[in-house]
Formats: sequence, C-alpha cells, structure tokens
Amino acid sequence: MVARVAQLSLFAVALLIGALLVGQLRSQARPIELATLSAQELSELIQTLSVRNNELTDGLADLRDQIREYEQAAAEGESNLAIGEEALVEVRAFGGLAPVRGQGLTIEAEGSFDAVAVNDLVQELRNAGAEAIAIDTVRLTAQSVAVLGNSAIEIDGVEIGRAFTITAIGSRQGLLSAMERPGGIMTLLEQSIQARFTIHDETNLTVPATRRDLAPTAARAVE
Repeated sequence: MVARVAQLSLFAVALLIGALLVGQLRSQARPIELATLSAQELSELIQTLSVRNNELTDGLADLRDQIREYEQAAAEGESNLAIGEEALVEVRAFGGLAPVRGQGLTIEAEGSFDAVAVNDLVQELRNAGAEAIAIDTVRLTAQSVAVLGNSAIEIDGVEIGRAFTITAIGSRQGLLSAMERPGGIMTLLEQSIQARFTIHDETNLTVPATRRDLAPTAARAVE
C-alpha cells in the first residue's frame, strides 16, 4: 500500500514538473530520469522550475506593460499629429490659402466706385465679423487692398469693374445688420456716388483661395 502511494506521488510530481516547463525538459541534451531522483532532488527541481516560471511570468508582465506604454504613446502621438494637422488646415483656410464654405451674404454692387469706397465696404464687413471675403473671384487677405490701376480699380492685380459681387462668410444676422444700419456705409455710398446694392442672405457660400503669393520676403518665423 505504501509503495502504491509513493508511486502515485511520484507520478503527480512528474506531471507538475512537465506542466511547468515541459519545453525546458525537452531542450536538455540528456532527458532527466525522474524515477532515479530522490525526494530531495525532486523537491529542489520543483523549486528551481517554480522560480524560473515566476521569472518568466514577471518578464511577460513587463513586456505587456511596455507594449501598453508604446501603444499609448503611439495613440497620443497620432492624436497630437491630428490636432496639428487640423489646426494647419484652419490656418490655411482662414489665412486665404484654401477655400472656405459657410453662411453669409452676397452683395451685388454697382456704381461709380473708387478705391476708397471699395476699401470702406470691405472694412465694414470685417468690422462686422466677416471671416472670409471675396470680390468677384478675388479672395481678400490681410494684404489685399483696392487701388486705382491704369484704367480701373484693382485688387491683388485683378481689375474690378463698375459692377461687382462681394461674398462674405460670417454671421448672416450680424453682417446684415451692419450693412443695412441707418447712416451706415451703404447709405453713405448710395447718397455720395449713387451706388446701388442688392443683398442676398445665403446659407451655403464658398469663398475661393487666394491666387496671391503670401510668402514673406523679409519676416522670418521665430523658433
């Protein structure tokens, strides 16, 4: 009976060792004959394999932690990159380098305009909160100004005729209130140069990108 119990115990120990690191036993140049080991040797072997198993488990946990850190860093980097790209798109759009779309007004103007009158109209729209403005197909930027050319008013080198259309993106109510206010710029121009205006309240306007080269010639970015 005692011999039977011993045999069963030895069998259980062998199963435990095999389950822990069967790969290590297979990698040995000469397989360990468990039946030839004493109880003390079996105990030491189990302890050694258990320690090694714990080391492998800890190492696997460390690797998983590193992977999570790398994945988090990659996600944050992609997020920061996306934010940067989105900000760049907005800067390009509202700086005039890309077309923009939104609500606003179109103003059909006709009359004996001079450069001062055109600039006054544009400035009134800017003061009213216009975020993007075009006259006919010319996108106005911070450097755009109406001047008297050889035979007509010019903006960014493009001639503006006696009749032209202003497209302004912004709050429709705010822009309309500013342009139609009593004693405002439109009233003054109607009285002084017999200008005529037709305003259209629009929900979906497109203002094109500028064709002007906006690269600075003297200024440099501060790093």
